[in-house]
Formats: sequence, C-alpha cells, structure tokens
Amino acid sequence: MNDNESSFDDGAKLSALVKKARRRTILRNAIISLAVTIFILAGGWFANLQLQYRSEEHAMRDIEMLKAISGPNQYILGFQINYGFLHGTLEYRTYKVIEGVPVIWGEENYDFSSWGSFSRFFGDYSDLSLMDPEMEAKGFHYSRPYNRYNGEREMLFYLPSVKYANYLNELPQLKDMHGRKRVEMGISFDKNYTVEQIKAMLPPGVHPVWYWVDTYSNMKPFTAAKMPDGSVVDPFPDWASSVYGFGVHPDRNDVSEKDFLSALEYGVHHNRKYKQEFKRIYDYLRKDKEQPETSDVRLFGVVVTGTAESLKALQGQPYVKAAVMGATVDR
Repeated sequence: MNDNESSFDDGAKLSALVKKARRRTILRNAIISLAVTIFILAGGWFANLQLQYRSEEHAMRDIEMLKAISGPNQYILGFQINYGFLHGTLEYRTYKVIEGVPVIWGEENYDFSSWGSFSRFFGDYSDLSLMDPEMEAKGFHYSRPYNRYNGEREMLFYLPSVKYANYLNELPQLKDMHGRKRVEMGISFDKNYTVEQIKAMLPPGVHPVWYWVDTYSNMKPFTAAKMPDGSVVDPFPDWASSVYGFGVHPDRNDVSEKDFLSALEYGVHHNRKYKQEFKRIYDYLRKDKEQPETSDVRLFGVVVTGTAESLKALQGQPYVKAAVMGATVDR
C-alpha cells in the first residue's frame, strides 16, 4: 500500500513537472513569437518608411523640375508630407508675386506609394470657369477661367500662328481700376520674339516676369474642327496650366533662354514621372541637331506685372495679339 501511494505521488509530481515544463515552453514560444512579430512589424514599418522617404524625395524632385518650366509666375511655397502604410500623401502650395506682393495661388495633392509611383488626386483637375456677359455678347464660344482657390482671374494664351474667332483684350478694363492697383497680365504676341527684344519693346513700368515658350510639337488640337452637323468649332486658347516657359525668381531677375534649356536638359536626364514630356519638348526644339540652342527657344508671349496705370501703355502696341488679366492686388 505504501509502495502504491509512493508510486502515485511520484507519478503526480512527474505529471506536474511535465505540465509546468509545457507551460514554460508555451510561454517561451509565445514570447519568442511575439518578439519576432514585433521585430518583423517594426522592421517592415521601418523599411516602408525608408521606401516612402525615397519615393517622396523623387516625387518632390520631379514636381520641382516640372514647375521650373511651367506655372506662369508661380512659385512653390512648401511641401507637407503625410506618411501611411504602403502609401503617403504630398501636398504643396504655390504663390505668385505681383509687384512685390505675394498672392497664395493654388494647392496640389499627390498620392505616392512605397514602390515609387505617384499621381495627382483626381479632384485637383477640376477647373472654374464662368461665361462673361461681355465675352458672350462679342460671340466668344468659351468661358472666362478663374482660380478655384481665391477667385482671381486665370490667364489665357493665344498662339501667333493660329487664327482664333475672338481674342480677349482686357487692357481697356485697366481704366476702371485705381491707378496704383498692382496687376498681372498675360500678353500673347503677334509672332515670336527673344528675351532681349521683349525687354526692349515693353514700355517703362511694365515688368516681364515669365516667358511663354513654343513647345507645340502637335498643332492638330489648334485647328478648327468640323462637326458631324456641319458646324465648325474654332480653336480654344491655352489655359495657364497648359503652357511652358521660364521666369524670374524673387531673388533672381536676370534670366534668358539658357535657363529654359538648362531646366529642360536636367529634366530629360533626371526626371522620372515627366521624363517623356521633357524629352518631347527637347526633341521638338533640337529638331535634327544633337541638342537645342538658345535660338531654338521661341517666345510666343510674356507675363508682365505693373500698376494699372503703367500697364495702360500696352494698349495699341502692335505686338499685342491678346491681353488677359491674371491676379490683381492692392498696394
């Protein structure tokens, strides 16, 4: 009996030891699994952030390169980055300078992924345009564009080689403004000019801040289109968001055609998102040469700023084919 009791006690102790060892093993395995999971998640999150940092840097660089040849009289104010899992968002604002006065102009939002792609949010493509009663009375078949963030007027640009049904000329409106009001205006020329020619022919007090460049490798969209019903739709002018060029900077006013070619060359070799667009413009300018020259940069227009009083001197100038007002600010 004692032997049986002793054997039973030994068996119970052994069973308890086995259970205790099993619990320890389970606990140890659970701790190891948790540690490995935390390590993998932390490592994955860190790797994800590193990939997003690289993707965000590429996106910012590509956008800055594009803005160097687009966005008439627009400058990037700053970037805001929001990181998420496998993707993030990049936001930035632009501003204009009208005779020393900054004007917040727009905001763009991009979505970028950890694997390097990025694209604008769909809502950023929406435009604001209204039919102007005076334009409608004159037979214009298109409406007046406005900035969708601040309600200021957006400029339009007319190609010198294209025959439009109507040309917008808002110079007469300057007489209704206070003479000291500061105004931005897009001037479309009757033909192409150089930077030096433009500076020489503009009246005193009219300051060129951005030059519109001929990058039109395809002119088909600018020909009158015959509709099935027999009617003809005349070509539309270009919005400011569609044109390319180069301009001055708040801390640098001396620019030339070389600046556009330098920005173009850099974009061809270093831009990822818009590389094909840079290459299209580059190939169009250089034609059959190895690389484009400054003489290949033909300027179809200019964005100028000045007071309402000083800009009146543009009225009646033979080189002005169209004059469309942009932002206006008080002194």
